[in-house]
Amino acid sequence: MNPRPQPLDGASPDTLPRRRRRSFQPRAILFVALAWSLFWDRITWGNIVSGLLIGLLVTLAFPLPSIEFGGRLRLHRLLLLVLHFLRDLAVASVQVVLLAFRPRPPLNSVIAVQLRTHSDFYLTITSELVGLVPGSTVIEARRASSIVYLHLLDVSGRTAIEQARAHVLEIEERVVRVFGSSDEITALEKLKEEGR
Repeated sequence: MNPRPQPLDGASPDTLPRRRRRSFQPRAILFVALAWSLFWDRITWGNIVSGLLIGLLVTLAFPLPSIEFGGRLRLHRLLLLVLHFLRDLAVASVQVVLLAFRPRPPLNSVIAVQLRTHSDFYLTITSELVGLVPGSTVIEARRASSIVYLHLLDVSGRTAIEQARAHVLEIEERVVRVFGSSDEITALEKLKEEGR
């Protein structure tokens, strides 16, 4: 069993706030209202008003947790992240096509990857980038422990599994380098040097 990871800033995970916002959330309400309006075949004042009311009800009944973000966006790193993602997408697509023509069935694996960060924001973005690539599916992402469970197509053997884990951690590092604060990047580099 993996111990609960420490946040990059050195604080105890137990002291991290896991608050749910009980306040007015206009963006979430507008998003729900837009989705509600699009479910109908035409946009009417009745659909818009009922969508806003449903959005208000949903956000009050099921408030979204607050996500702490103390970093800054680095555009050059974002460009590198997008380029790496597009490369991963192209390579994985070719691999999946080749698997379709292979006579023997692929050997699949389910793996757990312990992320080095303890941030809902980084967990979500890393999981999305991994899950959008063909051949990998995020089965579960656990907030409390920062563990991502993946189903991987045609990955078997200890070496291939460790390469897949390392690849997910590389994606997490790229995400932190795009959005993280200087302290988070330094802490990640320190963890990497320690072999974690």
